[in-house]
Amino acid sequence: MKAERMKAKLLIFSAIILGITACKKDTYTTRPQLEFKSVNGKVFGSGSAIIFSIEFTDKEGDVQDSIWVQKVTKVNGCNSFSDRAKIPAFTPTSNLKGVFEIGYSTGFIPGSNYTVIPTCSKNDTCFFRFWTRDKAKNVSDTVVSPDIVIVK
Repeated sequence: MKAERMKAKLLIFSAIILGITACKKDTYTTRPQLEFKSVNGKVFGSGSAIIFSIEFTDKEGDVQDSIWVQKVTKVNGCNSFSDRAKIPAFTPTSNLKGVFEIGYSTGFIPGSNYTVIPTCSKNDTCFFRFWTRDKAKNVSDTVVSPDIVIVK
């Protein structure tokens, strides 16, 4: 009987610790945190804009260094792509939360400032990875987009 009560107490204590640990996951941290939110489509033709929304949080609000983007192709013969974009300077605010909107194009788009990603001679199934660094050189986790198809 004593052993069963002790097991029950340990189980309740473990559940409480697990609950507290899980709740801390949502708090702001010194290391920037990223969450993939959306991409504006699943299939893109030539001359299309691909726009990603990546939510970020940062305890010090100094997420102003760079964001890295990597296109990873799943198709033999198509090219992967890497890019580093400077994040514009702004006045830091504690417990900062916002959204990075990152755009690329699959060919020339008149009036667009989007970077053109390499083309392929066949349909390209790929995904994108994103990570960032703040002014204190803290690097975020890496988030990954769902698969997208760039049609030749």
